[in-house]
Amino acid sequence: MQRTKQTPKIFLMYMIGYLLLMEWLIPLPEVTNTGYVPVFMAAAGFFFLVMFLQFPWWVTLLLTAGGMLFSIHSIFLDETLFSIQWWQALYIEGTTNISYMLEGRWYGMSDMFRSFLFMLLLSIMSYLLYFWIVQARRILFFFLFTVIYIGVMDTFFVYDGTTAVIRVFVLGFILMALLQWDRLVYYYPGAVQSRFVWFRWTMLALFLLACSTAVGLLLPKAEPQWPDPVPFLERTAGIETPAGSGGETVQKIGYGENDEQLGGGFEMDETPVFTASGGDVGYWRGESKNVYTGRGWESNTPERPSPVSGFYDDSVETTQQNVTVQIAQEHAGAFDFAFYPGSLQDIEVPNQNVSLEVDRYTGRASTTAAGEPLAPRRYELTYGYPEFSIEQMQSASTNDPQYIEDYFLGLPDDLPSSIREQADEITSGENNRYDKVRAVERYFNSPEFTYDTSNIAVPEQGEDYVEQFLFDTQRGYCDNFSTSMAVMLRTVGIPTRWVKGFTKGSESQAGENSTVYEVTSANAHSWVEVYFPGTGWVPFEPTRGFSSEFDYSQQENTEENNETPEREEEQQEQQQDTEEEEQQQNQEENDTQAAASSSGMPKWPFIAGGVLVLAALLYVFRFTIIKKGMLLRFRHTKDAASFTRAFYSLLRLLRHAGFDRRDGETLREYGKRMDEWFAVNDMSTLVHEYEKIHYGGRPKKENWDHITAVWAKMVHRIGT
Repeated sequence: MQRTKQTPKIFLMYMIGYLLLMEWLIPLPEVTNTGYVPVFMAAAGFFFLVMFLQFPWWVTLLLTAGGMLFSIHSIFLDETLFSIQWWQALYIEGTTNISYMLEGRWYGMSDMFRSFLFMLLLSIMSYLLYFWIVQARRILFFFLFTVIYIGVMDTFFVYDGTTAVIRVFVLGFILMALLQWDRLVYYYPGAVQSRFVWFRWTMLALFLLACSTAVGLLLPKAEPQWPDPVPFLERTAGIETPAGSGGETVQKIGYGENDEQLGGGFEMDETPVFTASGGDVGYWRGESKNVYTGRGWESNTPERPSPVSGFYDDSVETTQQNVTVQIAQEHAGAFDFAFYPGSLQDIEVPNQNVSLEVDRYTGRASTTAAGEPLAPRRYELTYGYPEFSIEQMQSASTNDPQYIEDYFLGLPDDLPSSIREQADEITSGENNRYDKVRAVERYFNSPEFTYDTSNIAVPEQGEDYVEQFLFDTQRGYCDNFSTSMAVMLRTVGIPTRWVKGFTKGSESQAGENSTVYEVTSANAHSWVEVYFPGTGWVPFEPTRGFSSEFDYSQQENTEENNETPEREEEQQEQQQDTEEEEQQQNQEENDTQAAASSSGMPKWPFIAGGVLVLAALLYVFRFTIIKKGMLLRFRHTKDAASFTRAFYSLLRLLRHAGFDRRDGETLREYGKRMDEWFAVNDMSTLVHEYEKIHYGGRPKKENWDHITAVWAKMVHRIGT
């Protein structure tokens, strides 16, 4: 037996090795800034196929280099493929980055050159896996390191490796079982050739796989004995990972405290943050900020602790609610403050005597125990859930307290005048603060703006964040919409503050009067609060596609402004229609992005990958396909002419399988050599029948069924 002989079983084992390697690539978008991962997967698949088909070394080298260059071209280069400009761009890129490498300036290497090196690594891995699987019949080392790698990704990064570990376990077990069988066949060829032995081996392997999987799923699992080490390590090292903040790299959505630089896209992250059970909730408030810098938000308010939040005037009707919050294990110890809806009144922590301090200006709710900051895992909130009167806000005075004017009307000295002009135009037809706020809110729900979380621009040096969104891109997510609304309202003299926290999360019914809310990092959100004298701080939702979670009431049969309710109802209907339109548009965009990534993922890797896999399968199973066709074509051989064609087809099949006739070798000698190779006498029988037809004539009556059966047996033996 030749250990490098290509068979469907060897191809299957090699492809399982490819799938194991892909488990190393899948986490990259979530833990690094690596994009176009499907292109790297397609390139790796091409390298695997080239290596498996075992071309001459120079052909393998050319195909591998061509695959790498074509992949690099599809991601980075705009020049025509193989044009002079294309080669010049490659030459400049290569020489520049090689000089960086020789000088030790690794940080200076471009993304294109890094991608080239990564593809070179993938091509080397295709050779190593071919050696381990096809030559050495050993894969335990790579399998163990794959499991360790998935464990590290799951533990120290946002990547969820639960299903990945299951996939790796199943694939690795199957691959090791196949390789062990191959080793047994190689060392004990006579003892394990029986189909019955193969069947028993297969059943035993599947039984062990099923048993080990069942044991792993059914055994009780202890809760984590230690908190997540990542937040501790980040705090110890002084590392902050702001979410939703600026930067030209794609970040993970989530709650962060640094908002000095807004902009840039983010990727969704469904990591749980906390669950809550209780009554009605709205948005979960973290804190607010008051200073807009032109690029982001900061705070300059003094610390004014209070035992309650006190956001609303006593005239605002509130319903007292209670909710129990449980912080997820992944965020244990990450927050030394509480998230809460409405107006916070009290907090209780089990088995702890805690004090609540809510900052008068930012609304940040801190908890302390024995004078030390406390980050509770579980706490119960008591809060007032408000209902705001539209009439009261419409009739509110424009005379704000001095501290409101001092801290919540400020704007940068160099704020572009176009923002103020746009705000004046939008609010010019309204005569009270509430209607002006609603006019700006409706403006952001117009079709001119698009909700998107990817490819979001970051302001250049000297460019204003709001101006860029309003007049340039008109595409963004909650930070863009909320910041723009807050700034525009300040330009027309309306006090605002920028609030960050979470939407209320996904709901599930726990009982008749209790609802469970699951809040994840993907629910991180920002909105606007506007100050109304006689009412207090009222939240508004400008982000297109998000429905407001706040209650506003309108009294009926009022003589004053009797047209306002009808207009408000009409506006609400229009807003609802717009939101439904936006949700449908977002769904279509998400479907499109699922097929091709937000960064403009080309479709060729998938098409080319499918064609290559199909071609490889046809090549690997070529003998099976050819033999099936031959057996189907000549199954009714009943005369000398048909037998002659069948005999020539058999000779061609033997030649394709590597059994050529030697120079000077007669047909009878060739048939005898084939019989010795396959340990049968069938080929000599067929040669004898062929000679009788062409040299000695043949009787009119002949047992064609027997001859056809001998020919079919010989066909079956080739390639097995």
